[in-house]
Amino acid sequence: MIRNLFRWSKDEIAMEIRSLYLDGEELNYTSVEKNHPALLRAACRYFGSWKDAVEFAGLDYSKIRKYKTWTKAKIIERIQELHRQEVDLSWRNISTKVDPALAAAAVRANRFGSWRAALEAAGLNYDEIRRYREWDESLVIDEVRELAEAGEPLNSRDVQEHTPPLFHAARRRFENWDSALEAAGLDADRIRKRPRSRETSASCR
Repeated sequence: MIRNLFRWSKDEIAMEIRSLYLDGEELNYTSVEKNHPALLRAACRYFGSWKDAVEFAGLDYSKIRKYKTWTKAKIIERIQELHRQEVDLSWRNISTKVDPALAAAAVRANRFGSWRAALEAAGLNYDEIRRYREWDESLVIDEVRELAEAGEPLNSRDVQEHTPPLFHAARRRFENWDSALEAAGLDADRIRKRPRSRETSASCR
């Protein structure tokens, strides 16, 4: 966006910085000096430094300074990092709360083109990820009770192996699996002391 230096305002500068951030642009000083010199000059004029302008826009300058171009490899690495942290990777959560820059970069035509394609490139199941956001406390409790009534093993190891969406949703909603069991009216200590796998159950006579 080309503007006359004297038509900028602090709010307009902040809006432009946030817009570039959401578009996945590099916002370290060197990159902005090269790609958006008018914005940089205005920022220095109104704020005294690029750092102060970035922070006025609500961004963490220490992270901006280290910011690198979003390559496909970096997008995949970041998605896998968030997955290991058990972050809700639904599009809405990532694009509005967790990492808008990642979301914007992933769906660009010269990267993956869609959030689904990015998740699948990271080795994740898109349909499973999409369902994560639908889990609330009531749904977790209902699912746990349904498994209990069906005689399914409910120790954390079996559930994590055979019903991972439920296990991770329970940890997000109740902090840990035992708390989810207790919320469903089950005895977590008793279940934990009687670990039974599907294979073991099937072989018993």
